[in-house]
Amino acid sequence: MRQKLISYFSIIVAIFATGTMLMLALPLGEQAWLAWFMLVPLLWTTKEKGFLIGFLSGLGAVFWCGFLATTGVFYQTKTFEPDSAWTYTACGLFASSFALFFAIWGDSKNHTKPVWWFAALAVCLESILLLKLPAPLALTQYRNPAMMFVTSGAGVWGVSFLIWYLNVACVKSVSSRIVTGLVLVISVIATKSVHPPQVTGGILVGATQIAEGQDRELSDSHQEASRLRPALVVWPEFSGMNFVHNDDTSKLKQWSLISSPIVTSFQDKATPLPHNVAALFANGQESKRYEKRKLFGKESDLHTPGLSAVAVLLTGTQETVGLNICYDSCFPYVIRETAALTGVNFIALPTIDPDSRHYFIAGIHAAFTPFRCAENGVAMVRADGHYGSMIVNEKGQIVAELKNEQKTLIGTISGRRAWTLYQTIGDSFWFLCILGVIAYPIVTWAKNRKAKLSALESVPPK
Repeated sequence: MRQKLISYFSIIVAIFATGTMLMLALPLGEQAWLAWFMLVPLLWTTKEKGFLIGFLSGLGAVFWCGFLATTGVFYQTKTFEPDSAWTYTACGLFASSFALFFAIWGDSKNHTKPVWWFAALAVCLESILLLKLPAPLALTQYRNPAMMFVTSGAGVWGVSFLIWYLNVACVKSVSSRIVTGLVLVISVIATKSVHPPQVTGGILVGATQIAEGQDRELSDSHQEASRLRPALVVWPEFSGMNFVHNDDTSKLKQWSLISSPIVTSFQDKATPLPHNVAALFANGQESKRYEKRKLFGKESDLHTPGLSAVAVLLTGTQETVGLNICYDSCFPYVIRETAALTGVNFIALPTIDPDSRHYFIAGIHAAFTPFRCAENGVAMVRADGHYGSMIVNEKGQIVAELKNEQKTLIGTISGRRAWTLYQTIGDSFWFLCILGVIAYPIVTWAKNRKAKLSALESVPPK
């Protein structure tokens, strides 16, 4: 009985420890180095403790992470106005895959499986979240240039695999703890010391971060950005609705005659449900419209999703701009299809995130941007209404960003595309993880069966 009580107490301590480190490692906490060992306490204490113990422990760690996120106790930027519903919703969805992993890990039947199998399993479980709200642990590394290099080859899945692999390896192998320590040191050095290179002769681009702005606020912000004559300025999602009435975009066309080109989104007049569309306005002209493909939450009740990627020529230049909107950036294949269009070197991304407490959702969502850039070798200009507007270069490095300021953002990108293996092979690494998870038990079963048959054949008849 005493041993059981000690064991349960250790699991409870591990839940708090892993949950706290998870919250700190994620965006807003900005302690990415913790990701390389944050799962060890929970992995260690739930090993072979059973499916149910593992599942409940996984749930507990994520919801403790969510609770700490709602308090903002470790965050530099705070806002207590919105309630915590969005934070707990996001954590609840992530907890489903996280807890299922720990349930499988806790089952004693699985303890002989290799480290790579558990890491591949975790990637597969994270990918299930693509059905609703993606949230891989890789997001902890969005400021890590070394992990952006990994992303350029294996995608965001490769970074998640490494995180899970090294955490599991620390529990299963003493020698792997040394490797984890080396990765930790490299990770900290890379994150703290590597900065985006200075660009000369590149393209000046801008974004406005205005929450629920009125005509005057948006126009003033755009004028401020236009003083430096950027090639374009991206407005937050739906900001165009202040200037578009009954599908008449003449006001935006007029603004583009006397200021820098504008990319923003608004509703069209499609029936039975309109599209959420983005367009480039330059020199008094409107480009071809892009229809948002991935609709977030209840937006699917209000809009019709688009079907195809769109890129437009930036008037007066040789630059081709890819158009995407908000939630699209959470899905690797959506951005990959835009980046694959001829001539696309950068993507404009109007965004508006739910106004969650301490900007938790906006921070998590913004973290996808460097990964999408590193995967496809293209730059991206992300304009959000509340938090996390970014200009990211083709290597996934953040050139300029805003926290919760209501202002304009200006930065320079090279205008060149970087070749990446991911753009060629896509999500092949993810498919390998799925194949490995399925194939390993089958191969193991076949080997064991063959060994049993051989043993039976070697027994002499009585």
